[in-house]
Amino acid sequence: MPDRQGSKPNFRRLRRIQVTALIVGAGVLVVSLWLMGQFRKPEVAPIVMAIAFASIAFSGLFYFGALLLEGSLQKYILSDDTVIKGDTVEMVTTTTESGDPEIDKWIGTYAFTRNLFGMSLVPVLILIGLYFLA
Repeated sequence: MPDRQGSKPNFRRLRRIQVTALIVGAGVLVVSLWLMGQFRKPEVAPIVMAIAFASIAFSGLFYFGALLLEGSLQKYILSDDTVIKGDTVEMVTTTTESGDPEIDKWIGTYAFTRNLFGMSLVPVLILIGLYFLA
């Protein structure tokens, strides 16, 4: 069980989770493109879907893997906000600094994958809606 109150995360475990997530994400991208026939006849919508599937696989695996196996990073996340600036929507994660540059780097990666997971679900939901309504 991970030490959720420990002082330092296990960097080796985090690196293994990250590399595994990258390999799985790349695999999902290639398999998605292949199954949707994008190597024979590329189209925009299936390519966007394949990229979204790969993003979801990478970010979901890293985020939930780090959360379950190395929960000590969660304590550095203060808040998540959705900010609308004109025509753009941004997910802003407020974090606290640990004082250790190595931990701060992993906090940034962790926060990025949280936002990537949330934002990569949006195009998939839109495309699913278009599929059923169009």
